[in-house]
Amino acid sequence: MVYNTSVQTITNSPTTEATPPTPQPDPLPPLNIHPRWRFARISWFFLRVVLHVFIVDIQLGRFRLTRWYVRRTALQRWRIIARRFRDLAVQMGGVQIKLGQFLSARADILPAAITDELAGLQDEVPAAPLPYILARIMEELHAPPEQLFACFDPTPVAAASLGQVYFGTLHDGREVAIKVQRPRIDELVKVDLSAVRWVVRLIKNYPLIRRRAHLEELFDEFARVLLLELDYEQEARNGETFRANFADVPGIAFPMPYPALSTRRVLVMERITGIKINHFAALEAAGVDRAELAERFNGAYLKQIFLDGFFHADPHPGNLFVRVEGLPPAQTNGAKPGAPYTLIFVDTGMVGRLPSNLMANLREGIIGLAANNAEQMVDAIDHMGMILPGADRRPIVRALQIVMRYTYNRTVTELTAVDTQAIFDEVEHLIRDMPFQIPQDLIYLGRAVSLVGGMCTALDPNFNLFAAAQPFAQRMIVQQQGNDWGERLRREVTTLGQIAATLPRQMDEYYKAANRGDLEVRVDLGRLERSMRRVERATSRLAGGVVAGSLFIGGVLLQINSFAAEARWAWVAAALMALWMLWPRGDR
Repeated sequence: MVYNTSVQTITNSPTTEATPPTPQPDPLPPLNIHPRWRFARISWFFLRVVLHVFIVDIQLGRFRLTRWYVRRTALQRWRIIARRFRDLAVQMGGVQIKLGQFLSARADILPAAITDELAGLQDEVPAAPLPYILARIMEELHAPPEQLFACFDPTPVAAASLGQVYFGTLHDGREVAIKVQRPRIDELVKVDLSAVRWVVRLIKNYPLIRRRAHLEELFDEFARVLLLELDYEQEARNGETFRANFADVPGIAFPMPYPALSTRRVLVMERITGIKINHFAALEAAGVDRAELAERFNGAYLKQIFLDGFFHADPHPGNLFVRVEGLPPAQTNGAKPGAPYTLIFVDTGMVGRLPSNLMANLREGIIGLAANNAEQMVDAIDHMGMILPGADRRPIVRALQIVMRYTYNRTVTELTAVDTQAIFDEVEHLIRDMPFQIPQDLIYLGRAVSLVGGMCTALDPNFNLFAAAQPFAQRMIVQQQGNDWGERLRREVTTLGQIAATLPRQMDEYYKAANRGDLEVRVDLGRLERSMRRVERATSRLAGGVVAGSLFIGGVLLQINSFAAEARWAWVAAALMALWMLWPRGDR
């Protein structure tokens, strides 16, 4: 939820006078929504982006003569695309706002020039006209706001992609936030999803994409969760679950929903106060330790993902607030460093659920990350279905070991100084045909983890992911040893017994086969064939370069000896040979 306030702190001062009765609205004119025009505009925008990537970044990037242009202009080109997308999202709303908010929080992988262009989507969402909101409340709660609430502020304090928020007070004095769904938003979301689905079907069969992911399944999961987000009754239940999971965790809070006053399209919940998590100047003025806040935020997600199996899947800055405790909201300036505070999550409509087997593999993966154990990490990745069936895992382990050698136990600031080209030079031959795929049930987990990583990076440039993971991994190891050490011991004994029983027979068969000369050596012919083609292309280019150079030198000699026409033909032939040498080959 995005709070549109002129100051960085949301105040919590109660209204002293009752709101005057809201006049009954006249019959409202229908909203001017044209589904076909909307579908065409969204589809055309994404189609242009796809064509831009294919022509400029992929095709021109394959030519040595144009590669410099692609690399030199990349940042400026993508800044222009980001600005156009922001304009489109503000005008159209719906799914585009969600996507833009996600990208704007990726400070860990996207340049600041791009995230700055998209950051406005946290605050620039235009509010729906008040008469339509009042009509929605009447339709859902069967009474006007002046009867439901002692006070109701008709000015929206928050506007998001699917709904907007108003402040009010119940008749018993409790201050609440009233979240009302935008008019016809369900119809708009369906049109947006149909436009994105059209683009997905257009690009899903591109070989590089088809090999890594089933785009339609990923899109179906995205659409399913997004449509669930339109159900505010489900959001209220999600909020109650989060409150139960964090009941014993100090410094983390979720607003209390009021299900009795909520429907599918209207949600009444506890009113919260706080500073947006990305308003860094306000946080520092309030005495909040940003490094400690990054650790607390990351720790909250470690708990949600690895212990609860139920996580907030939309942690963009508009949904995260910091409330400084013990001080009135208007007097946070001048607070001493280290002031006590509470990190508050809002908007629990988009959540993810992890099955127990996936959580077990995730635990093994983070233990491997904390211990710098590439083998264990690859085991966990494989069991999660992220590696193509039958793939050779040894190159993956080797590549991960190289990457960890450069990055392990380094802060974000230290990582920016790492020579990424040196890493790529070492692992290029390993990752060229890396057999990864994207499982359907990890799409929202990956989204949440990426947003958390980006926010922690922005809060604290010296944030160390490895150092933050190690204490949590140690606790999980202790818990596992305490909870299932007997079962582990039984499995180990059983495994050793099976090895002891079968090893002599296997060794006997091995030596017999060796004596008969029947041992077979398996070779990855596909990889060998690709390597041979690369050698052949390199040899051809080398020969072409020699021929082109000879023709050029010959032309110079002909020019010197007054054979101008023959010299020009030699130079033309040298140019053609150079173009042939630089022409991109297939099967890279």
